[in-house]
Amino acid sequence: MSTIDRLLFYDGEFLRAFDFSDEQTYHMEMRRRLNRYLHLYGIARGLQLNEDVQAGIHEVSILPGFAIDAFGREIYVFVPYTLGDQDVQNARIPASGGLYDVWLRYNKTAQTPPSAGYNNCNQTNQFTRWLENFSVVLLVSPSNPFTPPAFTDDDNDDPAQDQVGVLLGTVNVIPGSVTAQFSNPVFHHRHFIGVIAQRIQTPYGYDATSSFNFKLQNTPRRPPVSLDIEPNIFAKQNVIVGPDFDLTKTSSGVAISIKPAATTNPTGSIKLAGDLFAQGNIYSFIPDPVNPQWLGLPNYVQQLVQQQLPDFVATTAPTTVTPTNPAPSVGSFSDSVTIQIPSKLSSMSLVVPSASIAGIQFNTPASMNQVGVFITNVSGATGINKCTVNVTYTISGVPASLATPILSFYVTATAVCFP
Repeated sequence: MSTIDRLLFYDGEFLRAFDFSDEQTYHMEMRRRLNRYLHLYGIARGLQLNEDVQAGIHEVSILPGFAIDAFGREIYVFVPYTLGDQDVQNARIPASGGLYDVWLRYNKTAQTPPSAGYNNCNQTNQFTRWLENFSVVLLVSPSNPFTPPAFTDDDNDDPAQDQVGVLLGTVNVIPGSVTAQFSNPVFHHRHFIGVIAQRIQTPYGYDATSSFNFKLQNTPRRPPVSLDIEPNIFAKQNVIVGPDFDLTKTSSGVAISIKPAATTNPTGSIKLAGDLFAQGNIYSFIPDPVNPQWLGLPNYVQQLVQQQLPDFVATTAPTTVTPTNPAPSVGSFSDSVTIQIPSKLSSMSLVVPSASIAGIQFNTPASMNQVGVFITNVSGATGINKCTVNVTYTISGVPASLATPILSFYVTATAVCFP
C-alpha cells in the first residue's frame, strides 16, 4: 500500500458495507504497522510446548500465550492446543517421522451469519464477524518458510497468501505410534518478541544526570532513572559507558599506540569513561599452552610480574654411570646427563646453567686416589614452564681391569631463566 486513506464523514453521507470495512481496515493496519515497525516479531508470552505423560502415553500441547508475526498480526492462544492426528495429516508426515518445527500462524474465519430476515437473498457467504484465531503448521526441521517482509511490502490480512508464522520449537513425530506420536519438545530456537529502537530515555520529569547519586545504594525505580533489566544480556557489538573517547590519538592529535594491537573492527569490547567498582573478582585469561587458566586480578598481576623477572631454579638428580664394555684403553671415558627443571616462566629467551657433583659412590676395588669424575661442559635450553640443563662429565683414572670404577653420583643443576 503506497498511501494511507482514512475515512472522512459528513452529515447525510450515504455509507455502504465497504466504507465500514475500510474504517476497520485503517485502524487494524495502523495498529499492525506499529507492531511491525517498532517490534521484532516473535513470542510475547507463553506458547510453550508442554509434554504430558499419562500411563506411558505422551502428549505435546501448545500452552496459552500471545505472539506477533512479521506482518504485525496478533496471534492469541487462549486454551491449550494438543497436537494430534489432524496436524500429522495436514503436514503429510511420512510413516518414518522425524524432527519437525512447530509454527504458529495467524488465521481468520468468517462466521456468525445475519439474523433471519436480514440477509441479502442475492448474495452468498454472508457473515457478520471475523473470528481471528490461529493455525499450527509442522515443517521438517530445520525450516525457514518465509522472508520477513520489507518496509515497502504491502500489509497482508490474508494468511492463505503468505507463509509467515512464529516458531515455537521442535518436536519428535512418529505418526504410527500409539504412545508417543509427539514427544521430546525442544525450545532453544524459539523466536521471542523484540524492540526496534536506538534511544531509551527516562520518564518525563526525571533527569538521570541530577536525580541519581552513583555513590549511594540505589534501586531501579527509586529514583526511576535507570533501565531495569531482568534477563542476561548478549551484546553482539560493543559497549560504551559514559562519553565516548578516541583510542587512536589524544585530544591534541598525538597518536596513541595499542599493545597488543586491537582488531580493525573489534566486537565484544567495552570502553569505560568512568571508574570501575567491583565487589567480586575481576578475571583475566592466561593463554598458557600447558596450563591455560583464568586468574583473578591479584594473581594475574603477580604472574605478570613473575613473567618479567628472571627465574632462579635448581634441582638435584641422581646419576647412574653406564658401564663401558670393553674397559676403556685410554684410562677415561665421558658421558652426559640431561636434567629438566620446572620454571614459573611460560616463555623464556635465555638459560644460564651451572652444575656440581656430590655424593660419589665408588665401586669396591676403586678409591678416590685412583679415579675421578669431572664436569667438562654445561649447556642450557629454553622451554615452556621448564628449562633443560645438559651436563657432560668425564671419569678418569680408570684401570684396565675395571670398567665401572664409579657406580653413581648426584648432579646439582642450577639455572637462571630469563623471560
